[in-house]
Amino acid sequence: MTPRSLPLLGSVLVALLLAPASTRAFSLFPELSSGSPQAVLAQAARWSSVTGLDGGIQVGIAPGVAAALQVDGDALADVEQAILDGIEAWASPVLQFDVQLDAAGTVEGPELGFEIDLFAVSDSHPLFVANPQAFTGLAVPAVDFFASRPLTNGQASSGYGITGADLYLNIDNFEFLAPLGASRLQVLTRVVIHELGHALGLGHPNETTSYDTDLDPFNAMPIDPADPFAGLIVSPNIDVTTVMSNEPCGPNPTAPCPAAFFTSLGPDELGGRAVLYPVPEPTTGMLVALGLLAGAQRPRRRSTSRRRPSTTARVRDCQPIRETHSGSAPPGDPA
Repeated sequence: MTPRSLPLLGSVLVALLLAPASTRAFSLFPELSSGSPQAVLAQAARWSSVTGLDGGIQVGIAPGVAAALQVDGDALADVEQAILDGIEAWASPVLQFDVQLDAAGTVEGPELGFEIDLFAVSDSHPLFVANPQAFTGLAVPAVDFFASRPLTNGQASSGYGITGADLYLNIDNFEFLAPLGASRLQVLTRVVIHELGHALGLGHPNETTSYDTDLDPFNAMPIDPADPFAGLIVSPNIDVTTVMSNEPCGPNPTAPCPAAFFTSLGPDELGGRAVLYPVPEPTTGMLVALGLLAGAQRPRRRSTSRRRPSTTARVRDCQPIRETHSGSAPPGDPA
């Protein structure tokens, strides 16, 4: 199939004044820092204009991914759209994606190929063999430490930057979901949202430290883009049905629940995005300064000879009904 460029860059760059975002609780991935919530969040791993955010994060969907995920009755275009919907769900005025379907330049290894590479593999792939508790997908981001990196609100801080990521979808276990019929593609969109969330710096709120402005996970949590870490505390209370949860239907489900079919960001994800990628009043001058306008886009594919980042993190993900995390992490994982 001929590679097609599908830049998800458009109307979201219109200048407008945004009110503070409202959300519930969210968590980080990978968790690399300790200290107060404000110190941890300031150093949390994220993309920036020095690691690929300028002009849109380049996403290469490997050749044959959509075809590999087809089951009887699926139109190829519908499978492709389900994947694209999962990517576009994360888009905001400062978080953009430049997507290429059937991209020949995809290379396994989070520091190689496109800034984010997406593959469809069998459950005999070494990553799934090493992580048998994984079900429909895995995310492998790479991070490095920067003495100073620009934030999307025009500020800067030291901390971790995400420099690349690989996303893997398990062909065999998506076939297992075939009895769900057309709604199976909603599960595919949810899984892409979930795995891409890890590649953007968010973790499982039901397993890792969660942040909120109070102890109520169901009320509004305002995020000030000019001071996105203000007032945040560690909260033990979470919404287990959110898209970034790996047990949306509970710890021991016997059938899919409505949360397994969520195809948009929930309050938790919106809050995590607002903290990691705060949206200021996006004047044209600020967007140009941050390198976020489409005109600032770099060549479509990175060199495969880039320096290997200092840390590669691996998430064992993600069953839409249930995901378990038994056993020890593979060597090199900061788990």
